[in-house]
Amino acid sequence: MGLVPSGLVDLIITSEVSHAAEYLFDESHKGHILALFRHPVDRLVSKFFYLREATWDPQYRPQWKNLNILEFAKNKNRENNYVVKKLAGLGVNDTATEEDLRIAMRTIKMRFVVGLLDEMEESVRRFNVVMGIDETDMENRECMNHLLHDSVGARNYNSDARLHKVETGSTVWNAFARRNELDIKLYLFIVDVFGQQKEIIDSYENPIH
Repeated sequence: MGLVPSGLVDLIITSEVSHAAEYLFDESHKGHILALFRHPVDRLVSKFFYLREATWDPQYRPQWKNLNILEFAKNKNRENNYVVKKLAGLGVNDTATEEDLRIAMRTIKMRFVVGLLDEMEESVRRFNVVMGIDETDMENRECMNHLLHDSVGARNYNSDARLHKVETGSTVWNAFARRNELDIKLYLFIVDVFGQQKEIIDSYENPIH
């Protein structure tokens, strides 16, 4: 497509990683994939409460206001192993397998700089290191402070985490987890990768002379 070779962009935002890898990048023009991950159950709980209120969102679901979250988890939630399917190149209606999970894990390990929503500040720090953003610059520091603490997204996340927390092992949690077993395994793998990548990324920030 010529976008990356043109040098006109520094950052591309997409949820279609496989498409971007196939059509935007090539052997002469490579890039880092920076991705922020959230536990699959937490993400689905947040999705339920968000979309039943988000009148501004094209996916707004006013009918969900008449559901309790357990009914949604058991009977209405159609999402299962979404992230594994995305990384393995499957469609939303395909069935993901353990082999697809292994493909997703391998892709994460080889190609991703991972961040965790539960470790937002550290994740953003790592992304900045990889992208060469100087956090000591006053303007950049103000931008980071706004992103992490004062933005609408930060306030909504903090409110969402407090008000709609579902306890691990509860009936609701298990109902979501049964349909997303592979995504949960992938997330736990990502948490391990997040720990492993710290030393590598810190070496970019503090190179040995």
